[in-house]
Amino acid sequence: MIESYKNRLWYQDFAMKTNGIAVGCKMTVIKLDDDRLFIHSPIELDNALKSTIEQLGKIVAVVTPNKSYHHYLSEWWLAYPDAYFFAAPGLQQKRGDLTFDDVLRQYTPALWQGQLLQTLIKGSDNFEEIAFCDPLSKTLILGDLLAWMIDKKHPLSIGYGLLNGCYIHPAMPFYLRLSFTDRVRLRQSIQEILTWPFDRIIFAKGKVIETNGKQLFSTAFHWLFHA
Repeated sequence: MIESYKNRLWYQDFAMKTNGIAVGCKMTVIKLDDDRLFIHSPIELDNALKSTIEQLGKIVAVVTPNKSYHHYLSEWWLAYPDAYFFAAPGLQQKRGDLTFDDVLRQYTPALWQGQLLQTLIKGSDNFEEIAFCDPLSKTLILGDLLAWMIDKKHPLSIGYGLLNGCYIHPAMPFYLRLSFTDRVRLRQSIQEILTWPFDRIIFAKGKVIETNGKQLFSTAFHWLFHA
């Protein structure tokens, strides 16, 4: 795993395909108080990853930002029965084979209250995502709300990025933008995020934004505020 903020935040890239296109994804790990670990978007759990994570602390929470990131939850559910598992909106219905402790919503659960910020991205009839922010490391953590495919080399991956407007610059993919029919509610969600203290952005698809994240985030949603 890559340590993004000393003894606080790590991320791990993982090869994943969508409709046969290599788009990749990222798992993020945050160390909360008392060495408790918050796992965001869990990836395939092999022995090496398991050993690395357990050296950092005890897993207390496993979360998915939206209902697309569920493929490896069974492995984590079996390996860490004492952890709390939080489903993204709609995931309980999609994965009826798993038992979740709670569903992520607008409010912040007690497990990370006072340490992480979160909000529900509103405005779409078929897509809901929870955005998180770690004020200590000044990091915004997203799922699919933004993507930046500039580091992809395969022609199909490059084509995916160009077609969805998220290759050259970080952006909300066009396919996702079309699902947000209530732009007033989406604007409210984005405005809330812009009040958060972040400089770095980690998202599932593409290159991590290490600096100037808030300005790049604002620029990515210029279309929303100046339509």
